[in-house]
Amino acid sequence: MFVEIVDALRCPRAHEESWLVLAARRTEDRHVLEGTLGCPVCRAEYAIHEGIADFSDPLVSGHATASPVRTLPPADHLAAMLNLGDALGFAVLIGAWGTSAEALIESVDAPPLLLVDPPAGVAMGHGLSGIRASATLPLATGAARAVATDAVDPARVADAARVDARWRTDGRAGGIARAGRSARAGARRRGVGR
Repeated sequence: MFVEIVDALRCPRAHEESWLVLAARRTEDRHVLEGTLGCPVCRAEYAIHEGIADFSDPLVSGHATASPVRTLPPADHLAAMLNLGDALGFAVLIGAWGTSAEALIESVDAPPLLLVDPPAGVAMGHGLSGIRASATLPLATGAARAVATDAVDPARVADAARVDARWRTDGRAGGIARAGRSARAGARRRGVGR
């Protein structure tokens, strides 16, 4: 878990939004590999193991993701879709999009990447951080510069849009738009929240 991403993390429990307190046990460069995140409001604790913070709730069923994407676009195409032309801020890759993370870091001057429910075999560190999450993404509203998701559950897509600084709601019930485009339509066409 890249230390600068910790500032954007929030307790996912139902109470006022709160920063989390980090107790790092093992770090490498600026990445926390082992530690604990604690909420000062509800006193919940979230373990960090191998660079992945676990916010999942064992009592909540998993969220729906799309059937596996047949072919993900090349890393440079994903970087262009998410407008990752510089290393400012951080971007979020949810589900299967995490398989592109290592190639994305190697091929472009990408910002740090936060993988939500990272695929097996993707090692955290060197620009890659991970979280396991239930329904609610444990991130501040507008915290990320870009989000790519494979979620098909409307609530999860809406939550992904909530954390993307470029999205805005269009005022209609359940509708999310950016520059006049529907998030649902864009997500269906590309699987990328943009």
